[in-house]
Amino acid sequence: MENHKKIIDTINEYCRRHPGAYETRPFGEYPICYKVMGKIFAQFNPQENFYKMTLKCVPEKAYLYRQLYPGIIVRGYHCPPVQQPHWNTIDLDSFSDQDLLFQMIDEAYETVINKLSKKDKEKLRSLSLLEFRDTNGEDPDFAMLCGKLDRALDEIVGIEYQRSKYDKFNQRDSIHDVVVAYHDGEPVACGAFKLFDDNHAEIKRVFVDPAHRHMGLGAELIRRLEAKAKMSGYRWCILETGRMLEAANALYKKAGYQMIPNYGQYEGMEDSVCMEHKI
Repeated sequence: MENHKKIIDTINEYCRRHPGAYETRPFGEYPICYKVMGKIFAQFNPQENFYKMTLKCVPEKAYLYRQLYPGIIVRGYHCPPVQQPHWNTIDLDSFSDQDLLFQMIDEAYETVINKLSKKDKEKLRSLSLLEFRDTNGEDPDFAMLCGKLDRALDEIVGIEYQRSKYDKFNQRDSIHDVVVAYHDGEPVACGAFKLFDDNHAEIKRVFVDPAHRHMGLGAELIRRLEAKAKMSGYRWCILETGRMLEAANALYKKAGYQMIPNYGQYEGMEDSVCMEHKI
């Protein structure tokens, strides 16, 4: 299968087309990984000297493909022995059947989906109805959602003056990496991150409209923001939330965030809770 930009873009687009799928690069520039519900189903190496794809699979089907294409489809090259039966690596320089490759990508995706709990499958069905767009802090839909977030915080925390000391830390002109979720063309959720230092991205402005809560959308935003931050070279995500924001605290803890001493501008602020997560 030719290694040129059109084919590479076609493979990349096909992987991301699957419901709930998104791109991430947890191991560096390559391989490009594709996840659904936080789990990898495909890894793509488009380099000229290492043109390969590694796909999740059912062991019996994986063995069949290795028998049909000896030396071209092999056990997952990167996996420890206990995991190798569940992954196949395809040498794309020697493999020319694009339709079969796409079939194997579909099977990789389904292999991961079939292992999800019933609750997570239901969440994925809901999330699959949404469109996620990458944008920046100047986006009017992001601005509108941030306004809703501020009003919601006013209701929880109290009148606006109690939050005024935080406003200067949430200015949109310093935020350049944003994800907005849409349902039927309407913006319903958002999240962002910005530079804190060379190793740390600071998660900001995570909000889900009340009508779209309880479907795992907050967790999905965090996963996608972490994936984008990792691709930007960050090693950690940090964030600040409020002690009174019980739902937000629960969301971040479930996503793997742990409490740390208040950092930077939040030092000495008793109402703040700061957290971090290695990505």
